[in-house]
Amino acid sequence: MRPNAVGMVVLLLCAVGVAKARARFTDVTAEAGISWRHVNGAEGAHHLPETVGGGGAFLDVDGDGDLDLFLVNGRAWTNDDVDDPARSALYRNNGDGSFTDATACARLGHEGHYGQGVATGDYDNDGDVDIYVTNFGPNTLYRNDGDGSFTDVTDSASVGDPLWSSSAAFVDVDMDGLPDLYVVNYLRYEIDGAYPPCGEPGLRAYCHPSLFEGAPDRLYRNNGDGTFSDISEASGMGGIEGLFLGKGLGVVASDFDNDGAPDLYIANDDTPNNLLYNNGDGTFTDIALTAGCAYSFDGVAQAGMGVDAGDYDGDGLFDILVTNLSYETNALYRNNGDGTFTDAIYEAGIGQASYLDVGFGAGFVDVDNDGALDIFVANGHVLDTVDRTSDVLTYAQPDRLFRNDGAGGFTDVSRASGEHFATPGVSRGAIFGDYDNDGDTDIVVCRSTGPVSLLRNDSDAGNWLRLRLRGVVGPRDGGGARVTVTLSDRVVVREARTASSYMSAHDPRVLVGLGEAVVADRVDVRWPTGITQTLTRVEGNQEILVVETGADGHPSTTDIDTRDLRGRTPLIKAVGRGHVAVVRNLLHNGADIDARDRQGATALVHAARAGHGPRLIRALLDADADVNATTLDGESALMYAAAAGRVGAVLLLLDAGADVRLVDAQGRSARALAAAAGHDTVLTALDAVGE
Repeated sequence: MRPNAVGMVVLLLCAVGVAKARARFTDVTAEAGISWRHVNGAEGAHHLPETVGGGGAFLDVDGDGDLDLFLVNGRAWTNDDVDDPARSALYRNNGDGSFTDATACARLGHEGHYGQGVATGDYDNDGDVDIYVTNFGPNTLYRNDGDGSFTDVTDSASVGDPLWSSSAAFVDVDMDGLPDLYVVNYLRYEIDGAYPPCGEPGLRAYCHPSLFEGAPDRLYRNNGDGTFSDISEASGMGGIEGLFLGKGLGVVASDFDNDGAPDLYIANDDTPNNLLYNNGDGTFTDIALTAGCAYSFDGVAQAGMGVDAGDYDGDGLFDILVTNLSYETNALYRNNGDGTFTDAIYEAGIGQASYLDVGFGAGFVDVDNDGALDIFVANGHVLDTVDRTSDVLTYAQPDRLFRNDGAGGFTDVSRASGEHFATPGVSRGAIFGDYDNDGDTDIVVCRSTGPVSLLRNDSDAGNWLRLRLRGVVGPRDGGGARVTVTLSDRVVVREARTASSYMSAHDPRVLVGLGEAVVADRVDVRWPTGITQTLTRVEGNQEILVVETGADGHPSTTDIDTRDLRGRTPLIKAVGRGHVAVVRNLLHNGADIDARDRQGATALVHAARAGHGPRLIRALLDADADVNATTLDGESALMYAAAAGRVGAVLLLLDAGADVRLVDAQGRSARALAAAAGHDTVLTALDAVGE
C-alpha cells in the first residue's frame, strides 16, 4: 500500500478479502531519499570481516510514531583520513514516505569503526530508544538524549566488548524490568594476523571460518543506573573453548516453552547452534542438542547465520528459522511443545529451494496479513570468487519470499512478488517494519557492498491490528510481551521483540494480520512481569496503545506522563501529531490532561497551535481540559485558534468557556490577533461573546 499521512490509527473503509491476495514489493529506495551505500573495505587482501556485514534497524528515535532507519557501515582498512570516510547513517522519517539524512545532528556517523550490526532498546527506561552497535573491535552504546541526538556512553556503561561482535539483543533475561544485553561474538581474528592465503593457485579467496577459533558471547546485566555488569560466566555461558566454541552470527530471544522467561537461540557458523534455556534464576542451560535444534535434520552442524522465531504453523508455539550456507539448506525447527524441535525444512517445502542459496537476513513476516507467517530470506554468497570456481553457485543471488499456505507448508512466490526478487544481489541484513504506517510490513535489505533496498509492501493484504506497548512495571518498550489475538476462526500469537534476522533490529510494534476479520474478539497481552491484560471486541485496521497495568491491576500513570527533555508528555506528543485515537487512549489510561511542557503549554494549547482540527480539540474539552490555560508567555488556546482563523476551533473553545479577555505577554487578546490577521469571521464569533 502506498504511503499516506496517517497517524497511529488508520481506519479502512472496508475489509479486504485475502482469498486471492498477492504478495508484491516495490523498490522505493530512490524516491524515499535514501542514497547511502555500505562499504566492506575490500581491497584485495581478503580480510574475513569483509564477508559478513552489515545490518541496520527500524526504530522511532524521536517518538513521533514514524519509523526512522539506522544503517551500520564498515570502513576502509587503510586511508583512514580520506575526505569522504565511510559512515553509518540515520535517516529520519518525514511521515510522507520519504526520509531525511539526520546523521550529523544525531551524532550517529560512527566514523572510525568497522561496524557490523545493531541492537535497539530502551536500556535506561526513559521512554526513548537507544542503540548498540556491534563492531569488528570494541562495540558502541549510543544513549538517546531525547532531543534528536545521541551520546556515546560505552565506557561509562561498561559494554565495550573488544571482540569481533556480530549481532546483539536487548532482553530482560532476569525479569527485573530492566533490559539486559546479549552480545554474539564470532571469531578470534586479527587484521594484522599472519594467516596463510586461502583459495586455489592464482585465485585468492576468503578463508573458511573453521580455520579460526570462536569468540565467546557476552551477557551484560543491566544494573539500573546506566551501567552493566558482565555476568557471562555466572550465568552458565562459560563452556568449550577453541575451535569448537560457538561462532555466533545471529540471535533471537523468545519464550519457547511458554514459561514466562525469555530463552535465547544463537545461530553459529560451522558449529552447533545454541538454545539457552532460561532457568528463571539468572542462569541458562544450553539444551540445543537434546532439544533437537543444534544440528540439521541429518545431524550436521551447519553454517548458521540469520535467525528468527515465530509461530508459523499456528499452534501457539514459537518455531525457529535459521539460514545457512549453500549445499546445506536452511533449517526450520518446528516446536513440538514437549521441549523438543523437529527440522521440518523439507516437509515445509523450503529445503530444495534453499539448497543452493547462502542465506543471511531472514524473518517470519506476514506479508499479506492473512494471519499466517510467511518467510523472507536475504541471500548472497560469501566468496567473491565462486562464479569462477563453480558451475552452479553464484556470488550474487536473488532474495526469496516463501508464502505460507496456512497448513504448515510454503510456496516460493519470489518471482511473482516484484522486480527486486528477479535481481541477484549480495544481501546480508534484512530489516522489517511498517515505515509508512499503512498496516503492512515493509523490508529493507542491506548489502555486503553497495546501496540498500527499501521494499515497500504493496501486497493485496487483509485486515490488521497493531499494538504499541508501553511497560510500567516491566521494560518501558514492552519487549518480551506476548500478544494473543483471538479471532472467530483461529488464534494468532506474536511476541514483542526487536532483535532477530541478521545483525539487525526491527519495528518494536506488534503487527497482527486479521485476514478477513474486521474485529478481534479478544486481545491478551502478557507482559514480562506476568501481568496480563485483556481487551475485547477490538476493531481492526488501527494501531492501539496498550499501557501495562500496575501491580494492583489498575492503570498506572507513572509511565504515561513521563516527560522528554522539552517537558512534553506522551499526550502532548500525540496531540502534536494529530493522533486522536491515541489521545483518547492515553486519557482513558489516566494521562494528565493539563500537564505542561517547559514553555507552559498544555495539550489543548498544542492542539490549537498545531491546527489539527476541531475533532482533537473536542476530545480534549470532553475530558475537561482547562480551556483558559496559558503558556509562560500568556498565550491561550483561543489566541492560537483566533490568530490562525480556525472558526470551528474558536467556536468550540468559546462554548467551553474560553475567556476572550485574556491577553498575552505583549498585551494582545484573541480579538486583536484575529483582527491583525484579517479573520473577519473569527471576529464576528468573538464579538458575539463580547470583551
